Amino acid sequence: MKKFRLFEALRSGDTAAVSKALGEIAPRAGSEGRPSTSSFAPSHGNIEGTSILHLAVQCADLRMIEYVLGHMGTAANVNEQDKEGNTPLHIASQLGRGTVVKLLLLQRNINDTVPNFQGRTPLDLANNPDVFQQLQLSRSIYADTQTKKIQQLVSANNYEQLEKVLLDTRSQTVVDVNGEQLPSDPATTESGGTLLHEAARKRDTKLIEILLLNGADPFRRDRSGKLPQDVTKDEKTRTVLKKSPAAAVAQRGIQEKTILGSAGHHAPPTGEAPGGKEGREMKGYLKKWTNYTTGYKLRWFVLEDGVLSYYRQQGTHFTNQF
Repeated sequence: MKKFRLFEALRSGDTAAVSKALGEIAPRAGSEGRPSTSSFAPSHGNIEGTSILHLAVQCADLRMIEYVLGHMGTAANVNEQDKEGNTPLHIASQLGRGTVVKLLLLQRNINDTVPNFQGRTPLDLANNPDVFQQLQLSRSIYADTQTKKIQQLVSANNYEQLEKVLLDTRSQTVVDVNGEQLPSDPATTESGGTLLHEAARKRDTKLIEILLLNGADPFRRDRSGKLPQDVTKDEKTRTVLKKSPAAAVAQRGIQEKTILGSAGHHAPPTGEAPGGKEGREMKGYLKKWTNYTTGYKLRWFVLEDGVLSYYRQQGTHFTNQF
């Protein structure tokens, strides 16, 4: 009943009822009797397996959602998950609410890479091309920003901050520590090496250890076929790459990924065994040439059992097959 009343208050724009539900308290007096800048102590915990923000995203207009976000406090978790593991961004994406998705992506601590309990991110649930493009653009911008930040921290030898960036779950998802985009050393970029190759060339054992402990692959070869240990003749550097505790951690991580697969940490959907339909299916938005008048248009493509089909958007019935 409480959930229903709150749902109705959000839908109708009843700020008084919503404020009460958010757990606002009376402003605390400052030193001169004026309200303190920290006026509210909101309580926005779960309500029958969901939260106020989840409900607002489902039914409220943009102004009410802004109101809820504004009164949740700086410590609020905008990535809170409901009973199905969905964040508010999952809900907005699935409902195709483009303006709400845009608003949520502007929140300081938003994480668009959080998987729900079926292992799906908001991008996976995008219900129309507009939402898909917003989420994809946001992820690309974030990845580019984090890549430049990592390069700057490496250049400044600021390894304390570097570790924080590499440990961030959103960064781990969108930035490949073994990618060719991270190195800035000319010899490494020219040969297509990784940041670990660059660290080996510099004989920077501290950087090597940090990278190995955060997913760097000591067996990744550059375009010349060289491992990180092959680009240096310094024995201390080669020993760290091959026999240090950090190297052992990296090797265990590689073995686990090989056994479990890249998605091994996600449980398969209920009643669906690994290798079932999800294992035989690929899907997502791609641009398809339509005609000379309209040019390329986004279409939802599904590849299943060797048959490629496309739709105007996800969930529609109009289809063509190749």
